[in-house]
Amino acid sequence: MFKKIAFSFVIWRISLFTVAFVSIYFLPIFGARFPYYDRVLEITKIPNWIWGFGNFDGVHYLRIAQDGYLAQYSQAFFPLFSILIRTFASIFPKIDNLDTNIFTDPSYFYSGLILSNFFFLVALYFFYKLISIDFKKDVAFLSVISLLVFPTSFYFGAIYTESLFLLLAASSIYLVRKSNFFWAGILISLATATRVFGVLLIPLYLIEAFKSGKKLNLLWVLITPLGILAYMYFLKIEYGNAFYFLTSQSIFGAGRSSTEIILLPQVIYRYIKIFLTTKVFSLSFLNAFFEFSFTLIPLTFLIVFFKKMRLSYWVFSIGALLLPTFTGTFSSMPRYVLISIFLLFPHLIRQYKKYLRPAILFSAMLGILLEMLFIRGYWVA
Repeated sequence: MFKKIAFSFVIWRISLFTVAFVSIYFLPIFGARFPYYDRVLEITKIPNWIWGFGNFDGVHYLRIAQDGYLAQYSQAFFPLFSILIRTFASIFPKIDNLDTNIFTDPSYFYSGLILSNFFFLVALYFFYKLISIDFKKDVAFLSVISLLVFPTSFYFGAIYTESLFLLLAASSIYLVRKSNFFWAGILISLATATRVFGVLLIPLYLIEAFKSGKKLNLLWVLITPLGILAYMYFLKIEYGNAFYFLTSQSIFGAGRSSTEIILLPQVIYRYIKIFLTTKVFSLSFLNAFFEFSFTLIPLTFLIVFFKKMRLSYWVFSIGALLLPTFTGTFSSMPRYVLISIFLLFPHLIRQYKKYLRPAILFSAMLGILLEMLFIRGYWVA
């Protein structure tokens, strides 16, 4: 089955590059609505349809990989992905006499792009193995295909933490289901050093351990949050604020709050006001519409399938979906939802299998549009 998954991955990766190449002709004006793209991405001297996969957050991960947390507010980005990029970049030659105070060496871009795609390929395999525990193999494989054609799946092939986090999440959950609690705890710890969502794997871990009826070593439980605790300790020592990764969020706009929790009804009300006061089909309206839809539709399905999903899966999924909304915005939700609903896919496929083909077609078409915008420097998620 790995060969089948790998083949599907290769087709997906070729499709991403093809869409990226075509996007240059459909969107000739580069949006460039994020800083440092000229110092981090253009410096690679490769075409935009390739370095575009480092747009937006990718720039920050690459700068951290080379320079550490020198840039103000870069602390919003967790360290593990950048550490791995820096480590793997050592195999690539560096540009002689490059002023690294201004530019980021291209070796970090190559490292980040290769790692993201490698992580995603392995994540797909673990995702398949995980779903196969409870579902037939055809449903598990269709779940893999559904993830590949999801409208924002191109982020798995970009220099973002989505692929690494999916790998750590899927593999740790698989190990938990197999009662390998020690190694599952290690992977969850790494997940908490990748994204704040990693802490949501801890209740999943505890619920599954309890349901297994097997004795759980307390030390293994204490391992699970070590990643985020180590990062918080670093932030406390270096910047005097262990929660700097949270308090720096507001600088990235979109009306994010870093000082108080905003409840879901308040966020929904805010978006209704946007719909009523913004010109229909304007870029702002469409962004808000996509963010709203990519939040409320998955939330609806999670509520509908509450009784059919494993409790641990549901707790993780609903937590991963709602956690970002507490900042007062649905911004980035079309991307965040990749992590919050992957465990829902087999249930959707089994329940609505007759609608799968049109759903895949619609998802792929929407994904082409969103990827084009992303590659050309326009905000998507």
